[in-house]
Amino acid sequence: MKTSRRMFIGGLGAAAAAMGSGGCATLFGPDKVRLACVGIGQQAWNDIEAFEKTGLVHIAALCDTDLDGPQCEAALKRYPDAPRFRDFRVMLDKMDGRIDAVAVMNPDFSHFPALMAAMKRGLAVFSEKPLAHTFEECELLMAAEKKYGVVTQMGNQGHSGNNYHQFKHYVETGVIDISKLKHLTAHMNNPRRWHKWNGKVTQFPPAEQMPKGIDWDTWLGTASFHAYSKDYVQGEWRSWYDFGNGCLGDWGAHTMDTMHRFFNLGLPTEIRIKDVQGWNPYVFPMQDTLTFRFAANGARPAIDLDWYEGVTNKPTLPKGYRQVKWGADIPAAKGSTAEDAAKNLIPGKFFEMADGTVWQGGSHSSAIFRCGTDGEVPEYPKPGSNHYANFLLSVMGSETTRSPFSVTGPLSEVFCLGCIAQRLNRSIKFDPVAKQVVGDEEANALLRGSKGTPRKGWEEFYAV
Repeated sequence: MKTSRRMFIGGLGAAAAAMGSGGCATLFGPDKVRLACVGIGQQAWNDIEAFEKTGLVHIAALCDTDLDGPQCEAALKRYPDAPRFRDFRVMLDKMDGRIDAVAVMNPDFSHFPALMAAMKRGLAVFSEKPLAHTFEECELLMAAEKKYGVVTQMGNQGHSGNNYHQFKHYVETGVIDISKLKHLTAHMNNPRRWHKWNGKVTQFPPAEQMPKGIDWDTWLGTASFHAYSKDYVQGEWRSWYDFGNGCLGDWGAHTMDTMHRFFNLGLPTEIRIKDVQGWNPYVFPMQDTLTFRFAANGARPAIDLDWYEGVTNKPTLPKGYRQVKWGADIPAAKGSTAEDAAKNLIPGKFFEMADGTVWQGGSHSSAIFRCGTDGEVPEYPKPGSNHYANFLLSVMGSETTRSPFSVTGPLSEVFCLGCIAQRLNRSIKFDPVAKQVVGDEEANALLRGSKGTPRKGWEEFYAV
C-alpha cells in the first residue's frame, strides 16, 4: 500500500465520521488493521495470538521460510484463508494495497530487510526485539522511519506496562532524581542455548540434508552464506555471532529499556568486558560481564551500567534486596533476603542512588520498588493499552507508539556494541558523535556485520 500515513489516517477519520462514533476504521472494516506476518512460529505465534486478542486486527497474510515446519501448524490452521508466502518480497508485491502493516517476527538477523522493504512501501511496521543485527542496520532503520513517516514499534512488550509508566512518572515528578544516579545494573543468569556446547565450538557446523520446503536463500537473507544445519534453525541462530545477538540482544530489551530511555543514556563511550568464560569466535561466551560507560547528559552525571550474564555470574546484590517472583506486579517476597534472591535470581535490574537508596525490579513490565521496603511505592498512572494494541491503535491514528524505532534504535545499538566486545573478547571505546569505534579497525568493521554481509543480491536494502 503506497499511501502515506497522513493519507491513511485521513481515511480512518472519514470512516469514523461515517460510523458516527469516535472509533476508527481501516479499509478492511471497522476497527481492524490488516496485518501481514513475517515469521509465524515460536515467538512469532505468541505475538500473533497477542495481536488477535486485541480485537483490532485482521491477519491478512502469513509468511515463513519454513511453512512446512511443525512450528507453523498453529497459525496455518487458525488462518486457513490467509494467503501464504515463503518470501516476504513476494508477499509485499502480491499483497500490495491489501495490507496496512507488517509484523516482522523472524530471527534477529532477518528483521532488517523485511522492515526496510515494508517501510519503503509506506507500511507501518512492528519488529520483534532486538531491532536489528548490526549497528548500521539500526541506523538505517531510524533513517527510514524519519524519511517515510510510518508508524513503528519494537516488541519489548514491557514498554507498555507498569515498568514504563512508573519510570516515566517517577523521573518526570522527581521521585527518581536522575542527578543523583550512581550506578546501574542489569542481569540475566538463566541457561542459554549455546551453553550446551560449553564454549568448545571450533568451527561452523557441517552441511546437513535440508528438510523439504525450506527457502534457505530467503532464510539467510542479508547474512553471509552458511550451508544448512539444524544447529542454525528453530531458535539456534541466536547462539551464533553471524546470526544472533546473544543473551544481551534477547533480554537487554526487557531489563534495560526503561533505564536507557528515562535516564537519557544514549550511546556509550566505552564497553569493558571481564569475567569471560568459554569464549570462542563462533558462539557467545558461557558468561561475561559488560560495563557500558555513558557520558553525562543534562542533569544526569556520567554513569556505568553493568550487564551480567551466565548461570553463576551473578551481581552482588545490595543490602535489602528482596526475592523476586516471576511476573508479579510488585514482585517482592516479604521477609526474604538477598541470599534467598541470589539462589533463584530471575532476570532483572537494580540501580543505586547517591543517598544510598537502591531500587530493584524484574524484567518486562514488572514494577520497581525500593530495596529494604515492603514494596509500597508512590502512585503512578496505570497502563492502558498493551504493547500490541498500542501499535494497532497508532496505525489507526488514535495513539502514539511507545517503542518507536527512534527510541529503540539507540537501545538496540547498545546491544550491538556489547556483542562486538563479546565477539572480539576485548574492551572497545566508542565515539557517540562520529558513531565509530575508536582505534580498532576490526571492531569498527563489525558495525556493519560479519564478513560477507550483505550477501550478494541483498544490497538493495541498505539504501534508504
